[in-house]
Amino acid sequence: MCGFACLIEPGRSFSTALLAQIDRDLFHRGPDSGGQIDEAGAAMIFRRLSIMDPTPGSDQPMTDPDRDVTMVFNGEIYNFRALRTELEQAGIRFRTQGDSEVILRGYAHWGEGVFERLEGMFTIGILDRRKGRFLAARDPLGIKPLYLLRQGKLTAVASEIRPLTRLVPAEIDPVALPELLTFHWAAGRISNYKNIERMPGGTLVSVDLQTGEATERRFCDPLDTLTVPRTMAAEQAHEAIEASLQSHLMSDVGYALQLSGGVDSSLLTALACSSTDTRLSSYAVQVSDSQFDEGRYRAPLVDRFGLDHLEDPMDGIRFADRLPQAIASMEGPVPHGGCVALHALCDKIGRDHKVVLTGEGADEMFGGYLRYQVSAKLRRHEMIDRAYPGFLPMPDIWPFKSTRRLRGLDHAAYSSVYGDYEGIRALFPEILPPAPGAREAASARFDEFRDRLFAVDQTAYLESLLVRQDKMSMAGSVEARVPFVHMPLLKVVNAMPHAVRAPGGVTKPVLKSLAERHLGRDLVHRRKVGLLLPYDRWIQDGTALGRFLTLLEEPGAKIRELADGKRLDATLAAVRSGTSGRVEDLFKLINLELWMRSVRSDTVTA
Repeated sequence: MCGFACLIEPGRSFSTALLAQIDRDLFHRGPDSGGQIDEAGAAMIFRRLSIMDPTPGSDQPMTDPDRDVTMVFNGEIYNFRALRTELEQAGIRFRTQGDSEVILRGYAHWGEGVFERLEGMFTIGILDRRKGRFLAARDPLGIKPLYLLRQGKLTAVASEIRPLTRLVPAEIDPVALPELLTFHWAAGRISNYKNIERMPGGTLVSVDLQTGEATERRFCDPLDTLTVPRTMAAEQAHEAIEASLQSHLMSDVGYALQLSGGVDSSLLTALACSSTDTRLSSYAVQVSDSQFDEGRYRAPLVDRFGLDHLEDPMDGIRFADRLPQAIASMEGPVPHGGCVALHALCDKIGRDHKVVLTGEGADEMFGGYLRYQVSAKLRRHEMIDRAYPGFLPMPDIWPFKSTRRLRGLDHAAYSSVYGDYEGIRALFPEILPPAPGAREAASARFDEFRDRLFAVDQTAYLESLLVRQDKMSMAGSVEARVPFVHMPLLKVVNAMPHAVRAPGGVTKPVLKSLAERHLGRDLVHRRKVGLLLPYDRWIQDGTALGRFLTLLEEPGAKIRELADGKRLDATLAAVRSGTSGRVEDLFKLINLELWMRSVRSDTVTA
């Protein structure tokens, strides 16, 4: 796991001060070593967190023996040994033992075809002097973030946004705000900043080094896996889960576990412990409110598997103290309050470990949310919405009451929006709902409602979780691995019949049936908690989240420029008096306000 930035502009010499500042911006992503390439028209800045072949021979930027091609790479390639064997059989000899050189030599042998062969999480930059081009690629599922700036003849890519704000001012993108208010996350290419895009997963950008002209193509579209015949059985999915976990254990520096106590992380813990004789370490967030803490589910696993376990306590004051730091690391409002706890936890993990395995992504692969349990009901609401005359008001009675909440919207795209959405729309009538975007585009590709749910979750919602894992963990110089988010596994689970994977009435039955074998029924078949937080108590506490309420009342508050001021004041008063339950909405506004205040346009270095 690492971080890099690549700057391409024909004829330009990038200043030493600029490159040094970008190196500092990325240092937390790779404190073990760094390197730069600086030549006419191109610069590459790299920071390394050494995990595979941690010797200096695998430092980057990495250049081939003929000095024609230089590469930077962030991530892990889990099938690199198989690819290495194939390249060795073709007569290629290697100098190192890691996965980085396999990409470099693979590109020399297969050209752009190398990206389709890679299984893992990756962003890659390749400077090909012989062919006169620069290439940037991002893994199909978007596990590793990559941001893109194109301005005139300048093309720049970076693992984080901050290095790109050394080239253009940091300005809030107004297109992002409606999505952030609605979904907590701006999907698709929206990075939250003007002129800076988030490259879609499975995308390859090619830049002509002479002209600066950039082209783009999709080398892999994960949603294509939803169009294949549905022939896979549950047992095949079980095998694919176990195979993915085995590949993710690859590490020359060991690994630890994020153990929440939920089914997903508990299953990973059981599988990992059964695959090693080494005593493993696990980490968990301990929520101060026992109603929200899953410690009672973690404790039996810690005892059973003999884990070296650490609990990191999180209360309202610590949460409020850490929130601005998490927002800074996220480079935007946090998509979930759990990011703050994760940010603190990874600080602890990073003191002893460089790699941590997490259960992120299982819900999006196997249908773990309420929307899959009640998908038939959601589909009926959408059918009523589409059939009901648009010019008539919808009555506030069954079966229209639930339908009217999302009237005129794509119900699959909005199924993840909980809480008082009508109230949020009333607070921001000028900018909500957001214009149709990446979620609606993903949904529109499919007819079957559950396919639409999976399409939205596996693009928009999943990416929010993956990017938060990347940024919260890398803030502590830790690589987070996500065994449930793996293309070979996705190809299996998306080819399962809906009657097996998402029959309705139950969530992720396929994964739970495997978990039963390793964990027992009591842990598997219980009410899901997730990383919920007691926002109601914390926001009532002036020393905790409540300390930020006054920010929303100030005349210069960024949120007040967007909101209906009278409604906002009424909402604040009701929450303060305890007569309103809209505390999660207020956390969303605090989160957004803190981020907007943090955005400064004076960071350009050159």
